[in-house]
Amino acid sequence: MCAHRRRRGSYSLRTRVAAATALGATVIAAVVSWLSVQALERNNLAQADQELTIAARIVLIQPVIAVGVLSLVGPNHDLAVTVRDDSTVVSSTSVHLPELRPGSQTISLDGVPFRVLTTTDNQPRGRTVSIGIPLTQAYHATSEQRRWVLAAALLTIAATAGLGWVFGGRAVRPIVHLTEQVGSYGATGQPEEPVNGSGVREAEQLADALNGLLERVTRAQAATAAALETARDFSAVSAHELRTPLTAMRTDLEVLRTLDLDEAQRAEILDDLQRSQGRVEATLAALERLAAGELTNDSDLVETDLADLVDQAAHDAMRHYPALTVRIDADPELIIHGLPTGLRLAVDNALTNSVRHGGATEALVSAHRIADGAIVLSIDDNGRGIPPLERDAVFQRFVRGRDASKGGSGLGLALVAQQAQLHGGRACFDDGTLGGVRLVLTLPER
Repeated sequence: MCAHRRRRGSYSLRTRVAAATALGATVIAAVVSWLSVQALERNNLAQADQELTIAARIVLIQPVIAVGVLSLVGPNHDLAVTVRDDSTVVSSTSVHLPELRPGSQTISLDGVPFRVLTTTDNQPRGRTVSIGIPLTQAYHATSEQRRWVLAAALLTIAATAGLGWVFGGRAVRPIVHLTEQVGSYGATGQPEEPVNGSGVREAEQLADALNGLLERVTRAQAATAAALETARDFSAVSAHELRTPLTAMRTDLEVLRTLDLDEAQRAEILDDLQRSQGRVEATLAALERLAAGELTNDSDLVETDLADLVDQAAHDAMRHYPALTVRIDADPELIIHGLPTGLRLAVDNALTNSVRHGGATEALVSAHRIADGAIVLSIDDNGRGIPPLERDAVFQRFVRGRDASKGGSGLGLALVAQQAQLHGGRACFDDGTLGGVRLVLTLPER
């Protein structure tokens, strides 16, 4: 027993929209947060540099005196000043700043970050003054600001996901409505209206595709139902038609088995058996040809020279029925896209019916292309003809005219009508030009 393939977990389109929105918000929030933190750090450093610049305006007037004043005040951890002459420290606060190149730099002293401004402005030759302030408070402010940025980013993502869920539901509503329509399609057993996906372009395109698919499914169901009904009718009528000769054969066999017959009686019964067997065989052969025609499709059609085909059919008919004369009136090189076997079968059956059931001795087979491109194929004979009231009915299966000879299956003209239909045309009877009846097949251009 084959194991069913497990279905992977799926999520609703609304959930996917909300997740996609949240993911997009996460990416944007991450980028904006990173840029914001960088901007805050630069801003805090800029503030520290601004404080150093203000302090430098005072210290640089007399840096040595300024260091002395700061030392008299007491230990000062908020401002550090170191004065060097030719790299030699001449004055410094309790916090000694290392020798640095001119400019602003961030350093760490005993684990404490400092922002240091080193300058030689307005100083004697060889003197450098380094002024530093601790960045602990700035870093603390930066950390606090980072937390606020992170909280804002998380709140933004949550809000975006929630809004994505709310508005995503409205966005996918046409898809949900379309799914409900397709799910209930055909449930009432009544003709259904086309599904409607108006509101969203993708839903409209999906609705158009689904309507096309459902239309094809409906046509296929109708064709299947019609084929099934035809098959049931075909089987019932075939069984009825075959029951008569089979019953006669069974009766003859019982007579042969139970009665003591002379040679003449036995020969008569055997002849009757042979006729019944021939009728059953002819009926089964015709049924087989009808079934083969039902299975024919457009891919079986090929280029066929109809003029050559009717010429061969006429010669074969005259060979099988020496008393029959067949004349041909056809356009040269009359090419048709059709079934050569089926067209030959139609012509053969028409000529056979003319002889067997109409008693014809003369027939005219005509094939011409008319103005609209269609081909008209006709068979005239000088036989007894068919009464006008029976001319439509005899194309049905197992229907025989009242003047038809015994022994026929009633399927010959049904085969002719089937072939005309397979070629997109129709078959009908008309008054003949030779005194009998005229069978006309109209085959449109394909």
